[in-house]
Amino acid sequence: MFPGTTMLDYLFWMTMGALQVLVVMGIGEWLKSYGKKIVWWHVALIYMAFASFCSVVAGGFTLMGEYESIAGWYFIGVLGLPVVICSAIGLRLFIMKKPADSTQSN
Repeated sequence: MFPGTTMLDYLFWMTMGALQVLVVMGIGEWLKSYGKKIVWWHVALIYMAFASFCSVVAGGFTLMGEYESIAGWYFIGVLGLPVVICSAIGLRLFIMKKPADSTQSN
């Protein structure tokens, strides 16, 4: 990534890891600010969705960096679209669900 350097590669990847942790934990805090009850598996679901998305983007751009641009765009499109759709469905079904109404009018 940074040819001829010894420390910049390590600093870059440490910064990327720290930003990923901040994004995932920030989403949890954002959901708490809306009054959503977050349990451990919600955070695991969010992290798996985010890690899947990051893996798809990293794989696609790696292919582009190896002069396989068409394969990279196909990789992002073919794998990225299902990841985004499944993540959105999972977040909607499990995390952003409406609270159950305990009062029923008959």
